[in-house]
Amino acid sequence: MKTKHSALVSVIVFSIFSLAACNDRLFDNPNDPEAETRAYEILSTLQIDGIAPVDLTFSGDALWVVDSLSRIRALNYSSGALIRELDFPQPVAGIAYDGKDLWLSVKNSSQLAQVNIVTGTQIRVLNLLRGNLGCLEFAAGRLYVSDRMSNAILVVDPLSGTIERSTPQPGFAIDGISHDGGNLWTIDATQTKLFRLDESGVPVNVYQTPSPQAAGLAYAEGIFWCGDPAGKIYKLRFQ
Repeated sequence: MKTKHSALVSVIVFSIFSLAACNDRLFDNPNDPEAETRAYEILSTLQIDGIAPVDLTFSGDALWVVDSLSRIRALNYSSGALIRELDFPQPVAGIAYDGKDLWLSVKNSSQLAQVNIVTGTQIRVLNLLRGNLGCLEFAAGRLYVSDRMSNAILVVDPLSGTIERSTPQPGFAIDGISHDGGNLWTIDATQTKLFRLDESGVPVNVYQTPSPQAAGLAYAEGIFWCGDPAGKIYKLRFQ
């Protein structure tokens, strides 16, 4: 009888602890046990009506957005208000800031263009040997470029255009890419997942995206911005 009583107590104690752990979870998704449950805090949501982001980058004084109509727009990073628009003669799929200028990926091509951040004047064009390029990032002197053709991240020398390596990633698509100085981050909207990867492409963490159709990712000083084609940008801080 004592044995049965002890077993019953153990089950109750285990159940209590399990319940507490579940109740403590943030962004819990019972259908995705691999996702990190206490992931991030949404600090604010910028309303950007009429703009459907496909890629983002942060230049220190503005949040730059390429939208579904290939428009290049600088937004106030606190309010989302439009500051100005930059003209470029070709349709654009991605954008990155290298500390001085902007880099753009030309839609449905293997071409990258470096442009003046003030005038939009073209400085350099890189024609990669392969790829159908999308969103991109600049970090540690290299361009990290999503390639829709191989579903991989191409690491590119911005001076020569040489593809130094191709990094696989676990998603079905790359809808956003960023680099925090130590890890790569990618979005796969088809799975509503945000991946944190090491430099070899191995997942370190997997998180739920803040919206079902997340697209575009930027990072600066501990803060991530994540786009939403519904006309929003989420400002995130990971715990």
